[in-house]
Amino acid sequence: MNVKLRVLSVGALFFLGQTAFAQKTKKDTASTTQIEEVVMVGFGQKKTVQELTGSVGTMKSDAIKDVPVASVDKMLQGRVSGVQTGNASGQPGGFASVRVRGIASVNGGVNPIYVVDGIRVQSGDLTSGATTANILANLNSDDIESVTVLKDAASTAVYGADAGAGVIVITTKSGKKGKPKISLNFESGTNSRAIEGMRGLNTEQYRHILSYAFANADPTTTPEGVYADMIAGLYGAAPKQIFTTTNNTNWRDVTSRSGYQNSVNASISGGNDKVTYYNSANYFLQESELKGSDFKRLGFTTKVDVKATDKFKFGTDVQLSYSRINTLPNGGGFANPILFELFARPTDQAYNPDGTYYLGNSGRLSNNLFNSGYVQDNNYFRASTARVFGNVYGEYQILKNLSYRVVFGAEYNNIENDTYYNPVHGDGYQVNGRKTETTARYFNWNFQNIVNYNFKLGDKNRFNISAIQEAYQRNYRAVAGQGVNVGSPTLETLSNFIKPIYATGDRSVSSRNGYAGVLNYDYDKLILIDASIRRDALSNFVPGQKWGTFYSIGAGVDLARLQFVKDWDKISQFKFRGSYGKVGNTISSIPYSLYQYTGNYNDQPAAAPRYVYNPDLRWETVKPLSFGLDMGFFKNRLTVTAEYYNKKTEDLVFSVPLQLSQGLPAETTPTYPYKDINVGSLVNKGFEFTVNYDVIKQEDFSLSIGGNLSTLKNEITALYGGQDVITGATILREGEGIGTFYIRKWAGVDPTNGDPLWYKNGMDGETTNKYADAALAVQGRSYSNVFGGVNLNVAYKNFTLSALGTFGFGGKVLNDWGSYTQSDGQYTYSYPGSTDALDFWTPSNPNAANPKPIYNNATNSNRTSTRFLAKTDYLRLSNIRVGYKFDAKMLKGTGLQGFEVYAQGNNILTHRYDKNLKFDPENNLNSTNNLNLPVQKTYSLGFNIQF
Repeated sequence: MNVKLRVLSVGALFFLGQTAFAQKTKKDTASTTQIEEVVMVGFGQKKTVQELTGSVGTMKSDAIKDVPVASVDKMLQGRVSGVQTGNASGQPGGFASVRVRGIASVNGGVNPIYVVDGIRVQSGDLTSGATTANILANLNSDDIESVTVLKDAASTAVYGADAGAGVIVITTKSGKKGKPKISLNFESGTNSRAIEGMRGLNTEQYRHILSYAFANADPTTTPEGVYADMIAGLYGAAPKQIFTTTNNTNWRDVTSRSGYQNSVNASISGGNDKVTYYNSANYFLQESELKGSDFKRLGFTTKVDVKATDKFKFGTDVQLSYSRINTLPNGGGFANPILFELFARPTDQAYNPDGTYYLGNSGRLSNNLFNSGYVQDNNYFRASTARVFGNVYGEYQILKNLSYRVVFGAEYNNIENDTYYNPVHGDGYQVNGRKTETTARYFNWNFQNIVNYNFKLGDKNRFNISAIQEAYQRNYRAVAGQGVNVGSPTLETLSNFIKPIYATGDRSVSSRNGYAGVLNYDYDKLILIDASIRRDALSNFVPGQKWGTFYSIGAGVDLARLQFVKDWDKISQFKFRGSYGKVGNTISSIPYSLYQYTGNYNDQPAAAPRYVYNPDLRWETVKPLSFGLDMGFFKNRLTVTAEYYNKKTEDLVFSVPLQLSQGLPAETTPTYPYKDINVGSLVNKGFEFTVNYDVIKQEDFSLSIGGNLSTLKNEITALYGGQDVITGATILREGEGIGTFYIRKWAGVDPTNGDPLWYKNGMDGETTNKYADAALAVQGRSYSNVFGGVNLNVAYKNFTLSALGTFGFGGKVLNDWGSYTQSDGQYTYSYPGSTDALDFWTPSNPNAANPKPIYNNATNSNRTSTRFLAKTDYLRLSNIRVGYKFDAKMLKGTGLQGFEVYAQGNNILTHRYDKNLKFDPENNLNSTNNLNLPVQKTYSLGFNIQF
């Protein structure tokens, strides 16, 4: 029988361990003691799961074991209801956008906070320059025991000022009493693109579309005539080379490779009545299919818990890691190989006859691009990160029901960013090499004091009270320098670049202090009440606004505790629960009027005003309302959870324009002086459903299935002056959601003449071939409004099979580079574009997807419209794993306690419902793809040995 010990630290559910208990009386008779699933609430108080009133979702270690991704945030999609993730990039070691029950803010915090072993840690991208990374990738996922997502007020309010976007609690593995257990895991595999993406043209395709583009621009000729004139050189030497060369370069082959993946994990754990320990070491390597993109990590963990006396215990947790990430630019940087494949001419050669890279004339290819293959091999965008995490706690039992716990944790992240442009070819050619070095240091500490008291009134009234004090400080410091002109491509340190360009430095300190009280009450596990209140102060607000008050109330009633329901043993749980409260959401705005002395005026420090004094600036506040129903049947072999949530964010921070006459300089974005104020509100609401069923539980065969489905409606309910805020292709409008597209609607191609058509009113009906005459209108949103996952676990004798499928519906993504990749002749000569442009109008192809191509096209057909908007509806086989475990009889005499061989695939099948979707569908939290690196498909083999 499994005993699951979980911890709800100040309302947060932790999963600590899983142990099997069995009692045998005789060889031929056996009985199993039913032990309830147990949680710890409020820093040490134990509760059963049936007593919880909060909304939480948990991933156990078995669910994420051996998943071949670098960071835990990429494992959340489809595994926890109410959680939507978006892989902004397929960069190994890169970050994933995570949204818990919607998008909590417009300009404030939208990512949840992360808590590791009770200590909040940094998350997201801490690098600078063109490098994109994820500090969470420095945490070894094999060390994780569980990941718990806290979603409602009852579970998050005790985290106070920055819990509005949710809280993700990570609990690492601990040692257990018993003889030493040694585990070794080895896994290797290959990586490729999960989605093929847009493909560049080959030489034949390029000539075909180009000849039609020139012919359509000159009514006196035909495509065949243009072709002949090009060969004759009547258009010039460059077009002649396009139509006469034998080159047919597949630039994807030049920029790509077979990506390799490898991981090694080793751990030893054990202990006795007084001391338990867990130690591990790990190595992880992941290469992208794109040259120059990879991630490496080396890490060590040691965790010790000591029971010094009957009343006093303490423990330490130390995690050390060092990682190096190499990334590539995205978007319009010509060093972006995704862009290069679409922009480079296939008629240029990639290599010289001797196999070296062809670097063109005067360092450029025929259309002034650089050879991306050479650039990827010889330039780099790199970050090296050293992370030290330490945590120590002590707990003293003052009285039988009264305890005191003190916790101190610190995290040190040292990040070295290096950008190198070699002097031979590429962006460094004109300046004879360029080097930028930045070193950033983050030192954060977290200190907690917790007093817990529990007591009973009679046999059925139980109380638990916790008082908490917490302090947190974040220290940041960075220095950077750049130089150009180096003596040799082999010299890559900054001192060898003899012409300095700049030197800069920055530092900041921010802190917070909070006090909280938590009350838990239950009457015979039938009636449940949880309440908390917290006061927080943040250093970056002005006096009078530093302190905020946050609270929650949760209640539940489990009808399965009533006697007439107990008599019907098919129902093991039937609990109604609900919660409401108020939490904070952090902002980055500055409320002070400051001067910056960063200018040079005749070699004297020059001051300039910056920001506007705003004593009213305060936290954004989130007020989550949640109702849930938890049902268990057949001794919880079948569990069903249904929830409704309504999460309202108030006091949204927006930038409002100021007059230039006030003396403030214009900011880069927006392009006018501004100040930030609290104005506006939004709401996220929806339903969540989770089902898990142990269909078969036999000694040699077990089968379990599960799944979750969530809905989301995000809506702006108030804006400054009720005015729309239009940014690029999206709009913020009352009644619409964040990430709403506001563009013209494409009506297709006029079959009579090949002209582009748009709907005049932006919706339907009358069409026009003039872009300016078509109205802008709302055309959907970026995020999925229905999403979830399905899982399957099968074990037959020694064979195991597990699979996870994920899905999302209702979102859209804009190909923001469609104006170039399907330019209908405007850029085709200089930048060929993608194969999507090949289905163009001709008299013999009147129902084509694209208008007729015209050299220097001026019809605006390639301007932003729904022509380049695709649905992100998808089904994906996210992970499948097949393994074989050798049992004790087979291993007898080997000294091994366990041995498993397995094979798995990650992101191996993806069904997209929209044929126009060329990007990964899990990009759905971003309105555009911006030609990011593709998400990886992984096939791997591994084995696990236990001593």
